[in-house]
Amino acid sequence: MAIGQELHFDFPDNMCFGCSPHNERGLQLTFMHVSHSGIAGRYTAPEHVCGAPGLVHGGMQAAILDEAVGFAVQAHHDSTGELEQEEAGWVKVATVEFDLRYRRPVPTGVEVGIRAEVVRVSGRDYLAVAEIVDDSGDVLTSATAKWRRLA
Repeated sequence: MAIGQELHFDFPDNMCFGCSPHNERGLQLTFMHVSHSGIAGRYTAPEHVCGAPGLVHGGMQAAILDEAVGFAVQAHHDSTGELEQEEAGWVKVATVEFDLRYRRPVPTGVEVGIRAEVVRVSGRDYLAVAEIVDDSGDVLTSATAKWRRLA
């Protein structure tokens, strides 16, 4: 998949809470491959994921950004051609560290931007940054994360 194309994992046994189109209770996030190691997407949170009325629950924001980082890792490998060599077309990775900063409230019912990028690779570890942004580009929530390749 080239830069500018959608990254999605719609194989039948994918029940991922973050990205599966088959998980009716999940977020069903999709992302666009926007740079060598970066992704971007849009999401409108439904009211049932609120914490305070009209605001996205903090744990849900963490899940959204964690998923975005996972897709950035996949985009990184897609750019290097390594994805084609992996089982099921994706690299097996997991979160090992996650640091989140809530900067401004994220509203439900309003489309927001999501972006993430791998900024460094060291052995099996990937350091990435991710953000939820409003239409003005203001950062609402940000995260840094370290993910590790499992095999």
